[in-house]
Amino acid sequence: MLKIGILGCGPRGMQMGCITKLLPEMCVLSAMSYPDKNHLQKAAELFPDIALFESSDALLDSEKVDAVITEIPPALHTEYVVKALERNIHVLAEIPAADSIEEGNLLWKKVNSSRAMYMCGSTPNYRSKTLLAKKIQDLGLLGKIAYAESEYIHDLTRSNDAWRSTYESCRYCTHSLAPVLELKNEELVSVSCMSTYNQLNNNSSHNAMCAMYRTKSNFVVRVLTAFGLPYKGAPHTTRIFAEKGYAILQNDKLQIYLHELGDYVTNNKPLEIELTPKGTDKPANMKIVDEKLFLKGGMWSQWFR
Repeated sequence: MLKIGILGCGPRGMQMGCITKLLPEMCVLSAMSYPDKNHLQKAAELFPDIALFESSDALLDSEKVDAVITEIPPALHTEYVVKALERNIHVLAEIPAADSIEEGNLLWKKVNSSRAMYMCGSTPNYRSKTLLAKKIQDLGLLGKIAYAESEYIHDLTRSNDAWRSTYESCRYCTHSLAPVLELKNEELVSVSCMSTYNQLNNNSSHNAMCAMYRTKSNFVVRVLTAFGLPYKGAPHTTRIFAEKGYAILQNDKLQIYLHELGDYVTNNKPLEIELTPKGTDKPANMKIVDEKLFLKGGMWSQWFR
């Protein structure tokens, strides 16, 4: 039975706390931390039996937890993952895993030297659309991939999500870049990044950022990340252009077009495969979490097991 601590009890931290309650045979929520007493009071009302700390350092030193979930600002992720691993406390970390190359190197070193387990959640590599695209590629249906582009456009222009409005969104590329690199299984050799900065005067440090990545075989990926643009539409879109056709991945579906099948497809349109059951894209209520949907993701439940 794992004793779980959550670093941070904002809205997402509270939701993670509720999720741990779905698996009473595997884990128990033991502690949460937050520097704001008002947040701690809300946590006490929702989880009256846990220990509460005004500092994450105090929680890690309390010996009340076997594992922690990091629901803290991204600039602090590596610092507190390292602190937990040095105490041999297991970690399920939020993305981004690291905020710089130096932090990435430090994290790699600490993960390999600690007896504790480290896992990074929220990776789209395990989503059905990525796995299906990978299967299609492994079967050779697309042929050689030459170029891909991926977008993560999340309109937060009217939101109180303060950290995203100031964060360099190109550092938050996990949703966009990881699934594409999974298809090629190649390391990056170069990257170039550009920012609009705050052209729209809407309290965003960067309205949008665009990065170009290249692998050793000259496979090129363009990634657009934007938290400061007015936008309505699918936040995640990936287009893959290959020798035999192309594929488009969105939140709830995959579209694939193969040239050799063009004569057999109605109106010469791409084949569309729906991936997400109706209704599952609705915001989760932290008091009512659907256990089936939670377990369907697999990775979180496997970590607790």
